[in-house]
Amino acid sequence: MDNLPTNDEPAVSAIHRGRLSLGAFLLTIGLNSHSIAQASDSAQASDSAVQPPEVDEVEVTTRKQSALDAEAISLSDTPDAEPSVGGKTSIVVGLAAREAPVYDGSKKSKVSPFPYIDVHGLFHDRVFISDIRGLGVNVVDLGAFRAGMSFNYGGGRTSSDSPRLRGLPDIKAAAAVSGFMTYSLKPFAFELKVGRELGSQPGTEVQLGASLGMAPTPRWHISVGTQINWHDSRFNQKYFGVTPAEAAQATVSGNLLPSYEPKSSLGTVGMTATSVYALTEHWGLVTRLGFRDVIGSSIKNSPLTERTFGGDFALGAIYKF
Repeated sequence: MDNLPTNDEPAVSAIHRGRLSLGAFLLTIGLNSHSIAQASDSAQASDSAVQPPEVDEVEVTTRKQSALDAEAISLSDTPDAEPSVGGKTSIVVGLAAREAPVYDGSKKSKVSPFPYIDVHGLFHDRVFISDIRGLGVNVVDLGAFRAGMSFNYGGGRTSSDSPRLRGLPDIKAAAAVSGFMTYSLKPFAFELKVGRELGSQPGTEVQLGASLGMAPTPRWHISVGTQINWHDSRFNQKYFGVTPAEAAQATVSGNLLPSYEPKSSLGTVGMTATSVYALTEHWGLVTRLGFRDVIGSSIKNSPLTERTFGGDFALGAIYKF
């Protein structure tokens, strides 16, 4: 009797088998869920590999333009309008041969050496040096907007350069001081400059200019600028006026000139295009083409003005340190 099975054993065995079946079912679901999750994660990882993360197009464009600006050797008609690339000091020197009228309004041209130097980034980009603009200081530096002063020495004219100047005294070079304001709105730059020539014949010139700078390739940089200026009566008298004594001296020399006293007026309007091609990291080839038209009535009516429109061309090499 003791060896016979009891009536409770089948029930226990059934319950045990039922628990095993339920556990197997839950385990199967868990494994399937884990497999599905792994497959989903793999799919997401694959999609991430195929589809790169979103990138700000403006940021990419800015980085590309900064790279072009950094690699290109550039010359601009408003070189102090923008901060130096990367805040680094930039030094460019060069020498070109330039053919241009001996003075605005002359029909005679001559070829002369045209040295070039441009240094930016000194003293945290506060100071610049240029043979065209002189020694300058950016007193106000708000990034795109700058204002400051510059000091220069030059100008002048030799009477032997043109038959129309024969008998007139040479105009000596003089020191000049200028105040300027520049604003950069890439790729454009705008500038207002007021200059005062010092010395025995002082004069004032006001110039408004704009330029467009482009770097189509890392090796090629183009700058196109336009300028218009205004002269006071003293400035015009210095370069386009003829006093009675000067007229008499010119007549004695065989150059019949009437006396003339100009008033203040607009001077010239011009356009300049500059192309720089970088042959190497440091050496570049520069070409420059400019046109100027005399528009001021006081200059047009001067006996020294032979023609109102003139052009100049320069070709040379520059070196970037």
